[in-house]
Amino acid sequence: MVTASWYHCSLKPVSRSAGRSVVAAAAYRLGQRLHDERYDITHDYTRRRGVEAAFTALPIDSPEWARSPERLWNAAEQAEKRVNSTLAREVELALPAFLSPDERRGIAEAYARELVERYNVAVSVAIHQPGKGDDRNYHAHILFTTREMTPDGLGKKTRVLDDRKTGPQEVQKLRELAADIINQSLSAAHSDIRVDHRSFKERGIEREPTTHLGPAVCEMERRGEPTERGDMNREAAQTNELIETRDTLSEAIAQERERIAQPPRTAEDARERVRDDVAPLVQAIQERGAVADIQSKDGMNWWQRAARRIAEKTKSIAMALAEKARSLWPSRAPEPKKTPERGRDREGGLDR
Repeated sequence: MVTASWYHCSLKPVSRSAGRSVVAAAAYRLGQRLHDERYDITHDYTRRRGVEAAFTALPIDSPEWARSPERLWNAAEQAEKRVNSTLAREVELALPAFLSPDERRGIAEAYARELVERYNVAVSVAIHQPGKGDDRNYHAHILFTTREMTPDGLGKKTRVLDDRKTGPQEVQKLRELAADIINQSLSAAHSDIRVDHRSFKERGIEREPTTHLGPAVCEMERRGEPTERGDMNREAAQTNELIETRDTLSEAIAQERERIAQPPRTAEDARERVRDDVAPLVQAIQERGAVADIQSKDGMNWWQRAARRIAEKTKSIAMALAEKARSLWPSRAPEPKKTPERGRDREGGLDR
């Protein structure tokens, strides 16, 4: 199995203390026209491109009016009286780009149903297509109420995510839940790719995390305007590319060292290794066009350099064979000749 590096699942509040309106947030994400009754403003995002799907998930006994995003999120706005109230919570979830639109929607629907069952809340979901710059960035915005949805409308607050002790644990469970649902979909699609909800640090992976851009920064990046967050992500991407290249080279070096440390067992094995090692060089010599006909700093032409590499490979294998032979037949090694010490006769006296 291959662990995907694109997995992303983050949870954040939509708070009035930050000057936000949950009606405006819903309109932008859903790509719809919603009127905000609290501020008497109409937010029209019907021209917004890239909304692949949008839908609502509710408890079975919810009132019919809750199926309307405009009425649902106005009710959520009006239910909160304090100036610093949390109006909603949002999960942003990356979706596999190589799956079909129906399969991506299936992931988002399954996650929304889990939120409804877990907290008895109302959920609005919008699946967004990639913007400019990355054609793999399919993701879902999953907006859910902070209050339970009852047959009479919005009821009491859900506190488990607000508590300092239970909140971090609950967020971790939501990330794990998302990974499980995505992996089930990947398995059903016969893909060998899997996602892991744990952070790079928790998995012992040396990798730079990226930063969520947000709608305003995304829009600036689409217009070609560089931003600080965008620059940070680009630097992280370059660093991660270097790390991946280094790890790939380290693995290749380790494999080559292991291969060299095990000398060939038979003459045929040795000949096969020679053929495999020098085959690319022989092909280059035969084609000639594969190697530039120039002199390098060592003063040799391409064919001289190729011939030297063939000789070095052959010598390396020959030395390995010799070492193997010495280890297998130590008794057959010739004993060094003994010569009498100069300056003394056979009885140990001095020479006359």
